[in-house]
Amino acid sequence: MKKIGFITIGQSPRDDIMKDILPIIGDDIEILQKGALDNLSEEELEEIAPQSGDTVLVSSLRDGRSVSMAEEKIIVHLQRCIDELEVCGVSGIMFLCTGDFKDLLTAHVPLIYPNRLLRAIIPAICDRKRLVVLVPEEEQKSEAMAQWGGIGMETSVFPISPYTTSGENFAALALTLKDIDCDCILMDCMGYSAEMKYILCSRSGKNVLLPRTFSAAVLKELI
Repeated sequence: MKKIGFITIGQSPRDDIMKDILPIIGDDIEILQKGALDNLSEEELEEIAPQSGDTVLVSSLRDGRSVSMAEEKIIVHLQRCIDELEVCGVSGIMFLCTGDFKDLLTAHVPLIYPNRLLRAIIPAICDRKRLVVLVPEEEQKSEAMAQWGGIGMETSVFPISPYTTSGENFAALALTLKDIDCDCILMDCMGYSAEMKYILCSRSGKNVLLPRTFSAAVLKELI
């Protein structure tokens, strides 16, 4: 049976994400999960907190807490996860994060970055180059504007946390987005769920791209 590794930037396991991925990739593969923050102490978690100028990423801990971190400070932990999964014999690894990581990670097996898949597909499906992006935190708005504006998208960004926000809040946001003229809504975090996507689609009438299911569909083609 083929083994596939999944790495979260938070703590594993991320069964909340895998519940939307497993129906797509099927049950004929062995799943191994690792987390960049697995086994880190509270003091170590404080050390990876983002400072001014850092690239902000957001994930969750096993106890359900949402945690923000600097992308630059977790590279060493992500590399550890890759190394451990390779020892376990995985034939490929997918990140449960839409961060870019700037070619700082190495592996002997294919690494699937949802961010890079999204950067390839978004220009292809947004004919008018009008994109709405959802991010978990207010601090991520400028990064999202720079990233998607950098590939020619006319971008509007709305912060809404997948970890602390209710379905009612997503429904309210959907009504706001209904009046925005865009080609697509990108839920730019692996924490957003299929249920959240359904709320946005049904209430806004817009096309919505969910990274966890989109990336899983690409992975399915490769295994």
